[in-house]
Amino acid sequence: MTINQESPSPIKQTTKAAASHFLHPQKNRLLFLDIPKTWSRLLIFGLLVIMAIFQITSMRQEVQTIDEGAHLAAGVSYWLTHDYRLNEEHPPLVKLIAALPVVLARPHISFDTQAWKHANQWQFARDLLYNNGNDADKLLFFGRLPMVGLSLLLGLFIYLWAKKIAGGLAGLLALAWFVFDPNFLAHGRYITTDVPVALGFAASLYFLFKLLEKWNWRHAVYFAMAFGLTQVTKFSAIILWLLIILISAVWFAKKQNSAKLVVKKTLRVFGLAFLGTVVSVLIVYTGQIKSGKTDPWITALHQEREQIVSQGTNPSDGKSKIGKVVNYAVRELPVPGWSYFKGLALVVNHDYRGHLAYLNGQYSNFGWWYYFPEAFLIKTPLASLILIMIALMALALSLKNPKSEKIRPGLWILLTSSGLYFLWSLTSHINLGLRHIYPVYPGLFVLIGIFLASVFMHGHKILKIIAVVFLGLYLATSIMAYPNYTAYFSEMAGGYKNGPKYLVDSNIDWGQDAKRLKQFMLENNIPFVCMSYFGQASLEYYQIDFRYLPTKDDPHEPESVNCVVAISITSYLSEDGAYWWLKKYQPDESIGGSINVYDFRNGRSPKLR
Repeated sequence: MTINQESPSPIKQTTKAAASHFLHPQKNRLLFLDIPKTWSRLLIFGLLVIMAIFQITSMRQEVQTIDEGAHLAAGVSYWLTHDYRLNEEHPPLVKLIAALPVVLARPHISFDTQAWKHANQWQFARDLLYNNGNDADKLLFFGRLPMVGLSLLLGLFIYLWAKKIAGGLAGLLALAWFVFDPNFLAHGRYITTDVPVALGFAASLYFLFKLLEKWNWRHAVYFAMAFGLTQVTKFSAIILWLLIILISAVWFAKKQNSAKLVVKKTLRVFGLAFLGTVVSVLIVYTGQIKSGKTDPWITALHQEREQIVSQGTNPSDGKSKIGKVVNYAVRELPVPGWSYFKGLALVVNHDYRGHLAYLNGQYSNFGWWYYFPEAFLIKTPLASLILIMIALMALALSLKNPKSEKIRPGLWILLTSSGLYFLWSLTSHINLGLRHIYPVYPGLFVLIGIFLASVFMHGHKILKIIAVVFLGLYLATSIMAYPNYTAYFSEMAGGYKNGPKYLVDSNIDWGQDAKRLKQFMLENNIPFVCMSYFGQASLEYYQIDFRYLPTKDDPHEPESVNCVVAISITSYLSEDGAYWWLKKYQPDESIGGSINVYDFRNGRSPKLR
């Protein structure tokens, strides 16, 4: 008598197959590896070209975002003066890279201004772009091109990571998933530090992994360089110190029986990171050696301290022994790379004081612990979220098998780093956008690539079809988001139209759509608008004629307004509620997802909500 056993479901079968693939990446040779190198390189090159085309064609339609002008102008000033007074909250590397082609274009610039004298980065940027006779769009385009290059380099490291862990097909699929991600298509174009620091994390961890696998001078130099350059990219990279120590200690603990050897080898990794950072700081800050006695910020802090001391005593009282040491160290001691340490102090101070942020219709100066988890859920494409969840389930199955050591190290390094960075973000008091947790994503793209590769190689036929459908839907999502990538919100949020219910600022409205507004005005014969604009671009430069937009304290009935209203989403939802009177109306048009338009001409009233 035979007993018919129930066959496993396609999903369970594929999940187990994926787990097996996680365990034996080299045992099951992947189809992509059989493609000649020339063809594989062409596929990689083709994907990166597609990303570049999407980014370049869309960025030409946008004006500067809020931070870009300050970053670009600061970079130009660094090249021409070696003075780092502007935008010290961010290290110079990215700004120097972006500004190099701008400097080579020889723009008109003056340092004999009040903006330069008082380190007013916003006015200095406006002067460079709009007031000195330069072509603002040309300078912005030149500055953004290197950023596109850095985002493509990030894609290459994502490919290398996935290929090293699970083979060429996984690498190709991980790269493809990154290339079409709307969030990286958006911010990979901008002169900011968010995508470059994600590149720094991916590169540093990649070379650390290679160094741990095989210790040699080439790997040591690559790791030290990548780590050091990441430290002068964005100050949030400071957590990499903790990550490399943790990863190295665990790695060596698995291979050494002696605690002394574990500590010794971990310190060698730390020493390489320290050396790379010192060299990078000295080079990027062009050998700057400075003390705090001439720094206006230190002077202001000193005066503030004196006021506190006059009301009591504290450890930094200049008359105490400790106070004298602190005072001398801060004000008199020459410090190499002074601006690096000052910038780090500014960021710590910024986080301590908080920053006004918006979430779910509420405002807070200190943010919410769940800000980034929520932003992750509603800004990450739904297809990505589903695949991440299933892939983590498959990985959990693989970890039950004692034979999983072949695959675990690479994935463990990436996913542990992503997880710890994500947890660290929960403590932040600066909740200004999903972009602040971009270092989390490279590991997730690699995970998706590995899982999809396992489905195509070992999965049930039905699951292969579903995977193809997922790829198609994901591609469609990216194409539909073009060219308004910044305003992208996932299907979970209901798309960009529902985005403002949850998030504003760089998640949707960063002042990028002024040129699109001008085009809309021309196409619809609108001579002027009543406007509230959240951005740093010059509306006059783009020939946008605008009038005062009535607030809640002004008459704001349709017949009183009598114009076309254009309002940035962030202004529309401002904490003071100045323009909340517009909430009862449906916008007649949305420009790029970041500017709402209402037609009140001749007493007309837009539709009520």
